[in-house]
Amino acid sequence: MNKNDLEDKEQSGRSKEDDLDIAQLFVLIGKGFTSIVNFIYNLLKTIFGWFLLLIIFIRGNLKKMILAALIGGSLGAVYQYALKEVQYESSMTVEPNFGSAVQLYKNIDYYSSLVKQDNFEKLAAGLDITKEEASSITSIEIEPYSNENQVLLSYKDFIAELDSNAVKHVDYKIFAKEQPIESFKYHVVTITSKDKYIFDKLESPIINSISKNRYYTKVKTTANQNLISKKSALENSMIELDSLRELYKKVLLTESEKENSGTNIFMSETGSITKEVDVFDKYMLMNEELIEVNEKLRAENEVINVVSSFNPTGMKIKTWYKNFAIIGFIAGFGFMLLMISIRKLDQQLVNYKNQL
Repeated sequence: MNKNDLEDKEQSGRSKEDDLDIAQLFVLIGKGFTSIVNFIYNLLKTIFGWFLLLIIFIRGNLKKMILAALIGGSLGAVYQYALKEVQYESSMTVEPNFGSAVQLYKNIDYYSSLVKQDNFEKLAAGLDITKEEASSITSIEIEPYSNENQVLLSYKDFIAELDSNAVKHVDYKIFAKEQPIESFKYHVVTITSKDKYIFDKLESPIINSISKNRYYTKVKTTANQNLISKKSALENSMIELDSLRELYKKVLLTESEKENSGTNIFMSETGSITKEVDVFDKYMLMNEELIEVNEKLRAENEVINVVSSFNPTGMKIKTWYKNFAIIGFIAGFGFMLLMISIRKLDQQLVNYKNQL
């Protein structure tokens, strides 16, 4: 056997080994895939089996659970429509400025704690109402008004104050979940009361508790003074730019009237036009800044802007999850389901004990 034949045999042997290795790899991949499919199948089968057992269990005791649900719903309806006092609700939307949202939340939390403690004397003093009127209040809550657009605007304002390196570490999704209260633009104060005519009396005390704060008064005064100074500077600069534009126009007209100026006139006109365009661009930029300043002066004229006030007359609370008839129906059904489940479990434990 010559050398070439030996090399051919070695190559064919290696090829067979490679083919065997590839085949074994595919077999292992197939077994792994089959194991995953079997696991998912068995898991779904088990879950479906438990679901069927639950349906069978409920079907066997459905009459008892429906009876318990009807009893619970009837008791809840009696309390809701015969015994429970009618409650009314109204909301006020506000726009805090100068970081006053933090203090607003603290004040609302304080009022809410007084309601829960039935401390109506302090509540009446804080809201400038009578003790009887304060005792009619059943809850005071506040939450930020949030939607996708508001979150995006808050995110934009937040990252605008950061440097480029810090912005990289601020993820939008994380920001949306953990957004600080003060970053929201609007906030909704909701009050529930047994007196439907009390809401008109509550707006001023809640707003004044913030707006008359010395710190926020100083911040507002300083901010307004700075804006007014900036507005004055912009207006004066715009007047000067406007005068400069008029001067360039006159120069351009004068140069164009000269006779026999040839190329020099063209060069002079071109330079004047370019300068006039530059001045016009600066004028428009200042005009945009002036618009922003005017908007800020309007928005930050108060420590807290009231976007929408409380309704003069409160609306009856009709939310289904606060209706005791529905709550009683669900509670009755759930209670009977729990009791039967405990009884069945006890029977299974007794049977298991007897088999030991």
